[in-house]
Amino acid sequence: MERKPEVPLLIASTIDCSDLERMTRFWGELLDVEFTISEPFGFLAPATDRKVTIWLQQVPEEKAGKNRVHLDFVVSDLDAALERVVSLGGSVGDRQQWHDFVWNTCSDPEGNVFDIMQGQKPDGE
Repeated sequence: MERKPEVPLLIASTIDCSDLERMTRFWGELLDVEFTISEPFGFLAPATDRKVTIWLQQVPEEKAGKNRVHLDFVVSDLDAALERVVSLGGSVGDRQQWHDFVWNTCSDPEGNVFDIMQGQKPDGE
């Protein structure tokens, strides 16, 4: 089925940040992908198993308030992934569960939140 030309195609999710180098390195190492920095942007190379990538954009203002949008990731070993988040300078919140879904909400070094979920992928993946 061909996509209609007027329908947007999501190619990246962009995270605003103050410390472009630190944040690009954090996300690149966390997701185990190569990255490049061309100020004011950091670009993560798309992984072969992902349809959307992450870009970072340096902004002058600090993060204020709660994220209204966050990223969700899935792993086969949740505890190892959480250790990785902490070793790279992020933080990990409490474990959550809803039906069969088990996850932790984490924060990158600048406080942007994201979830890491144990072992389930969306249908069709």
